[in-house]
Amino acid sequence: MDFDIIHLKEVDSTNKYCRNLGKRGRKNLIVISDVQSSGVGRLERKWHSQYGGLYFSILLELNEVKNKNENIGKLNFIGSISIYESLFDYINNASQSMGDFNIKTFGIKFPNDLIINVKGNNKKISGILSEVNRDYGFLILGIGININNDIPRDLRDIAISLKELTGREYDRFEIFNKFIDRFKNNYHLSDSEILNKYEKYSKTLGNYVKIITPKEVIIGNVFKIDYKGIYLSTIDGIRHVNVGDCIHLR
Repeated sequence: MDFDIIHLKEVDSTNKYCRNLGKRGRKNLIVISDVQSSGVGRLERKWHSQYGGLYFSILLELNEVKNKNENIGKLNFIGSISIYESLFDYINNASQSMGDFNIKTFGIKFPNDLIINVKGNNKKISGILSEVNRDYGFLILGIGININNDIPRDLRDIAISLKELTGREYDRFEIFNKFIDRFKNNYHLSDSEILNKYEKYSKTLGNYVKIITPKEVIIGNVFKIDYKGIYLSTIDGIRHVNVGDCIHLR
């Protein structure tokens, strides 16, 4: 799997830029931008995208994704485990000399956020926004990673950058290249291998959580996560949720 790479200084949204390219027939490329003026995360939340972070979108041909992966939801899992593996060594090395966090708290929060616990607070370091266009036959995987960028003051309780976490700056494109290598390798793994990795890296699996959906709020213990969603044991029995906002309660 090879990608053409388009590097921009600034754009409103790398997902939107990819969407326009996809409608013109372009596929299998990555758009990366130093800054996004209108970055968006899951549930239409604004993704603050100042200089210093890593903001990029992968544009894939839908038929190729279906043929190789059978389940499009797998791409979110591949993206999550690839981010985890790209950042792990940096965070692990820093954790050995800093007392503010433990590498064991770094992992994936359902469905595809990367979090770490710092002084009792789970803080988001990365997120993914995917979208599918069946009319034009493409899929976009949008990724934001807080590397050297400053986190807005009103978000510092829930988000953190790699620089703030570890006390040093990083080469964004070194991390980007690590991600691409990991993504290519993970893309060709079997379903069981991908799910095993996701379960190993998950901080939601086995946790007591609250899932907020457009229709209801569900609280329970998570005993399974797969491409189809999250499975909880609740006071009302077993519940399955395919999409929702996940909050760890302990």
